[in-house]
Amino acid sequence: MLVNGRQVDYYCGTSYYSLHGDPRVIDAACDAIRRYGLGPATGLSTPPLLEVVERASAFFGTQSATYLVSGYLADMLLVQALSDDYDVVFVDERSHYSVFDGLTSSERIVVRFRHKDANDLSVKLADNVKAGQIPLVLSDGIFPTTGAIAPLRDYVEALGPFDDALLCVDDAHAIGVIGEEGKGTFEYLGLRGPNLYFVGTLSKAVGGVGGIVPGSHGLMEKIKRHSWVPIGASPPSAAAAAAAAMGLRILSEHPEMRKRLWSNVARVRGGLRGLGIDVEPSPVPIVSIRSTPGVDVKHLQQELYNRDILVACYDARGYSDAPDVESVRIAVFSTHTESQIDRLLESIGGLL
Repeated sequence: MLVNGRQVDYYCGTSYYSLHGDPRVIDAACDAIRRYGLGPATGLSTPPLLEVVERASAFFGTQSATYLVSGYLADMLLVQALSDDYDVVFVDERSHYSVFDGLTSSERIVVRFRHKDANDLSVKLADNVKAGQIPLVLSDGIFPTTGAIAPLRDYVEALGPFDDALLCVDDAHAIGVIGEEGKGTFEYLGLRGPNLYFVGTLSKAVGGVGGIVPGSHGLMEKIKRHSWVPIGASPPSAAAAAAAAMGLRILSEHPEMRKRLWSNVARVRGGLRGLGIDVEPSPVPIVSIRSTPGVDVKHLQQELYNRDILVACYDARGYSDAPDVESVRIAVFSTHTESQIDRLLESIGGLL
């Protein structure tokens, strides 16, 4: 990346395959804008938008999908669509802002449970679900600052005593990234079932723009009945849709990209553990280093930048799931070279 006139090794953001700069994605967007203009106004039948739905359905193995202007609105869309199917909502207290904003439209009691704590969820369920009521649990799949994976298997177990309970996941940082076929957190954890729902964004790993809600024809009908978002908000532009469709096509046709990403993630995480830094052996391309008595992460960030390596630094609780202490967030891409990663690790090792 070129930042302030300097070429740097870039470990920020969410473009985990660098598809936002891929010539195929850019060419698709340019061609679409020449053919269809900047935006489709209120029309949802522009060919690039229809292609996103087709490709997303195929990628996630669902009957259909709803494509909307922003992934931020996808949580709202889902809780509105399912409004007839639940009575009380339980939400991880450090879920993304979009989750809580989406829940303001649910018109249901919302109970927060401790971050990634299935035991606390079980207690809250027992205390707040009355006889005959149906709970809905909502959480990030991958948390954006720490890269932590929600313990969804444990949540499913906690919901076991409640008939027809729902589990909904914001998978913005998981789709295209984890799971053997890149389908996200449910696939990665081996979870399937009619009451498991997820939403995501095409603006991160996929290299486009816009939110996506994959699911059955029945879910799409519920969206039409209960949410004004798809018809009240302008749809994504033709260019954004074409870029997203091409990104989905590339990820579908090139599974080796995921393997390359996972290999890079393993190299970074393994290298950091070799330096004595406590990081989990996870495939998630978000790696968090927290301040400790011996590690000043703001100093680490600045010194890395002095070496033309750019990482993000968060204040304590400076983002939805940011730790209670200052932290550095390292985003690993499939396009990072082994030499770049080794230079990152050597630089961190020399600064600790």
